[in-house]
Amino acid sequence: MSEDGSFAEKIKAKIFRKTSNKIQGGGGTSTSKPSPREIIFTHEILKEIGPESPANHRLRTIRELGDIVQNKKLEDNAVEVLWMTIRDLIQSNKTTDSRQTAFNFLHSLIQGQLQSLGPLRHHFLLVIKNHAILEDLNWKLEIFKCLTESGKDLTYLEEEIGDFLLLLMSDVIQDGKHVLNFLNLLLNTIKYNAAYLDEEVVVELIRQTCVICAGTQSEDQLEMCIRVLDTVVCYSYLPSEGLYAFIECLCRTVNIEKFCQTSWMLMRKLLGTHLGHSGIFTMCKIMQDKEKHKDYTVVRGAVFFVGMALWGSRKLTNVKHTPGSVLPSFLKALGCNNSVVAYEVVLSLQRLVKKYGKEIQLLTWDTVLEILELLLEHVEVVPSKDKSLANNLHDIFTTVETLYELGQFNGSTSHFFSIIEKCTNSRSENSVLVLIQYHAQNIHPSRSDWIQNLFQLMEKYFRSEMRTAIRLKTLDLLSAVLSTNRHAHETDLIELVVLPQLSRIEADPDIDVRDATVQLLVDLIQGCNSHRCDELLVCLEKLIKRAMVLSTSSSPVAPNKDAVDLTHVQDESNLRDIHTAVTGLVAVFRTKLYKLPSIHACKVYELLCSHIKTHYTHGYLSRISVDIRLAVIRCFLELRADSSERVGLPDLHNNSKIRYSPYVYCAHRHSDDFSRSPRPSPRESPNIMTEGFMTLHASVVPFSETFSIYLNCLENEKDWDVLEILLEQLTHQLQNKTLILSAGSEIEALCSKICSMVSDRSLDPSKAYLDTPAKFTRSDYHGYLFPVLTALATYSNILTKNQQRELIRCLEFGLVSKCAKSCVTTLTVCMLEMTDSMMRQMPPLLGRLAQITATIAMATPMLEFLSNLIHVPKLYTNFVEDQYKSILAIALPYTNPFKYNHYTVSLAHHVIAMWFLKCRLPFRKDLVKFINKGLQNNVLRQFQESKSKSMTGGEDTTELHRSGSHSESMMKRPSRPHSLSVEKIPEDPTITDNEPTLQFHKELTETCIDTMARYTFSNCSANPSRSPLTEFLLSGGQSQMWLVGNKLVTITTSGSGNQSGKSSLCEKCLALCRHDNDSNNDEVFGNNGATLQNESFKSKKRHKSAAVVSKSSVNVEPLRPRSSIDDIELHRQASVEETRCDLDHDTDHTDNILQLGLSGFSKTETGFTVIEQTLSNQYAVHIFALVGARAGPRSAYNDLQARSRG
Repeated sequence: MSEDGSFAEKIKAKIFRKTSNKIQGGGGTSTSKPSPREIIFTHEILKEIGPESPANHRLRTIRELGDIVQNKKLEDNAVEVLWMTIRDLIQSNKTTDSRQTAFNFLHSLIQGQLQSLGPLRHHFLLVIKNHAILEDLNWKLEIFKCLTESGKDLTYLEEEIGDFLLLLMSDVIQDGKHVLNFLNLLLNTIKYNAAYLDEEVVVELIRQTCVICAGTQSEDQLEMCIRVLDTVVCYSYLPSEGLYAFIECLCRTVNIEKFCQTSWMLMRKLLGTHLGHSGIFTMCKIMQDKEKHKDYTVVRGAVFFVGMALWGSRKLTNVKHTPGSVLPSFLKALGCNNSVVAYEVVLSLQRLVKKYGKEIQLLTWDTVLEILELLLEHVEVVPSKDKSLANNLHDIFTTVETLYELGQFNGSTSHFFSIIEKCTNSRSENSVLVLIQYHAQNIHPSRSDWIQNLFQLMEKYFRSEMRTAIRLKTLDLLSAVLSTNRHAHETDLIELVVLPQLSRIEADPDIDVRDATVQLLVDLIQGCNSHRCDELLVCLEKLIKRAMVLSTSSSPVAPNKDAVDLTHVQDESNLRDIHTAVTGLVAVFRTKLYKLPSIHACKVYELLCSHIKTHYTHGYLSRISVDIRLAVIRCFLELRADSSERVGLPDLHNNSKIRYSPYVYCAHRHSDDFSRSPRPSPRESPNIMTEGFMTLHASVVPFSETFSIYLNCLENEKDWDVLEILLEQLTHQLQNKTLILSAGSEIEALCSKICSMVSDRSLDPSKAYLDTPAKFTRSDYHGYLFPVLTALATYSNILTKNQQRELIRCLEFGLVSKCAKSCVTTLTVCMLEMTDSMMRQMPPLLGRLAQITATIAMATPMLEFLSNLIHVPKLYTNFVEDQYKSILAIALPYTNPFKYNHYTVSLAHHVIAMWFLKCRLPFRKDLVKFINKGLQNNVLRQFQESKSKSMTGGEDTTELHRSGSHSESMMKRPSRPHSLSVEKIPEDPTITDNEPTLQFHKELTETCIDTMARYTFSNCSANPSRSPLTEFLLSGGQSQMWLVGNKLVTITTSGSGNQSGKSSLCEKCLALCRHDNDSNNDEVFGNNGATLQNESFKSKKRHKSAAVVSKSSVNVEPLRPRSSIDDIELHRQASVEETRCDLDHDTDHTDNILQLGLSGFSKTETGFTVIEQTLSNQYAVHIFALVGARAGPRSAYNDLQARSRG
């Protein structure tokens, strides 16, 4: 190292010494001071670096001079001398070290003396241009960079620069190590000296740049290539010949994520020039060129640039190409069968359809649809893990569907939906629904093969499809087609579409589809009258049975409530379609009941019965199963039958009106006739409505099946809601005997079951049944059972003797429940209907009735029971004194007028009087004391306690007058001696507003006591007998009877002649009056022989029935005409005013009534009243005709008319 340093010092010393000598001059004196910066090379130095010097010394000296020539200014022509001295070293025959040393010295020389080179620059350019050794490429680039100041200055180089760049670029590409340096020089050269580059040079430079871009993997080189191309566009003129290579290069670089945006910006610049349209055309050529399809990146870039330029987010406004002009190239680009290209096409089309879908015209849409179809095929043929291509493709389909729904799609809908149909499995549910809706427009009888098209549609989108919404939409389409065309094509649609597609619906795993299918079948069955209805019913039958088997196999019968809840959770969803089917069948039954053929209604009826039996067989307890049973049982409970044995149901529009079927009967008596009737043939028209046809095809509903279900329900039902509706409505249905009798022996089983339910003491309803009300007791439970027993009591002729007795025992048990009132009423019915069975039960029953506390609610049924019992002698023939006492003990508490109403007290007195008269004479004496004690406790004591205060609550005085005595105030009668000690009713010293009521009840009590006094030791006729005088007057007269209100009124006229005397009396009356005046004897009337004084008509005896009127005391006056009154008013006046004994008290009313003469009055305790009156012959016929005309034709019953005379 020290040796090299000393050698350098020597060289510098020689150079600088020589320079100094030269400055001093030859004479030793200097005329001018030379520049100290100029270096002078002597011959000695030039010799050392010349060819004659040893190689090693020469190269060493050149290296030492490199720094000097780079940093010092040389004298004139020194550069040329130096170059000429060393130029032999760069020849190809020299060693690499020699060439490298020479180029290094030349680079230093040019770099240090650049400003003074002048034309030498061109020479040096030629030197490196002609130097063809690739190994020295680096020095060539460095020398060129130094000569041109990194490409910025081309002085003296303009002519050669183009060729040199091309030559140098070839070497650079060939070498591949100095690309970046060269591209940087090229960029500056084009940027600062583009004018010196010819078109051919530029084109070739672009091509070579594209070659570098296509062959390199270096991002730096790619970036420099893009910058070079960008410089060409910005600072030079891009010839059209280089456009293809230029665009191809950008189409490659745009695929690189780092340079995507840079490439797009460069392409925008290019397309913004005069070459814009040519650029689009070029890219279309690239897409169409099959050779380019091998390099998919170029094709993808072309698709991207075209799409972005024409309809992208930053489209170019100067480019006027329409989408329709470039889309065919997109279609060709897909021929490369590459997913990347396909993806780019999808993205481009997606932008186009979303932004300009409304504006695309038909021809353009055709191309778009072709591209979409080809893309769909590519997706299906070339599977890919990345779903982006498929997702974006389907997004385009969705956009087009949206345009279609909005009416903005201008393309071919058939072509589009044919594409969608190819990919329905990949499409969303909404898309397929739109497709189905489109196909629905073409399913019409006017289209050929429309039924076949419907079948294919169902096959593809119902049977082969798994998505629920699509299948439901298909069912909706089928339902719409059926509802529209069933009137003309029902049979064909059922045979060719419905049955093939829906016959196996029970095996479908989708509960929603099963449910919708069931509803469709139900709607179809309701309007179907052909023989295919049976096959549709079979479909429902299989579904019900299949579903029930599956449900019960997965949920065993639950033994307790906890297990019931588990079954409910597991099986609830599985029963939804069954619920729809059963409720639908109920609706079908309601409809088919009134349509032909009637066998359909019977078939539905059998299905419902069978299904409900299956419920109880498997112990199904879910909430939906309860709803199913409720629907069916409620329908069965609404069944009724008329007198013609036709089955009917309540009218849908008027629930209170029953509409009966002309085709379905319940009569078991005619079941043989109906079974022999032939069924309608399959092709027989259901619209024939002749009477003969209806009779021929009438069907019988076996109501015994319904009763069997009732018994099953009573036996096995665990849900109270179902049992409650059955017990409530069964009572009403049992009133329809025509229907119930058709059930045959099932009525006996029903009676036995209800009786066993009542008799079961161990049953706790709140635990035995689900969903019972809060605090549900056995008494509440029995409240639902006893009304059923009440209704069953009317079927006594069907029930056996044992069942009748069991029924009576259950009713007897019900006397201590909340239903005691209804039980007593039912016992009254049983007493009349089941006399033989009641015979043994009557004594203990009376004892049980006697134990019931007397209440207002029990008053009427108890007294009516006793009142009706008296009309059935067979039941009390063997009564002993205890039974009679029980009866009286029951009735006596109801005689209390302060606790019970007018009707109850009156009926109680009636019952007491009648039973007293019915009992045997030996018992009456003891019964008198019993009755007297009861009256004392319930009536007389109450009167004593109310002596100082008025009674509360008034009675209708008019009614009291009509039901009371004949006078407003009773005359005090002397007591009659007999064996009974009866306390007299004290007179109330203060008359209050309730005086008529008190008086009425006093009279009732007195009447009861009088009855006992009269009949204790003997019997007499209950009807008052006519006296001899009455028989004389009425013999040969006319008699007529009327029904006035609740009374029978009989009027009998005397048989006198037609002429009357001056006294206006008939012949018989006149003779009788004369006879009475002469004899002055009293006439005897009544049973006890009491007399009535002639001079006083007002005087009375104790018994009204013993009242006698003296005929001589009657003041006979001529009868004056009065205003006419109707028969009711006549009856009221006769019973209230005219029949009173105190005629002076009625003087205020004489102007308002007919003037009648009272001959006699008789009233018995049993309610029979006889009034004897005299009327003038002149008006008798008129009044009789008046009463007969007004009351007779309108009010009298047939049996009364049959008994009437005259």
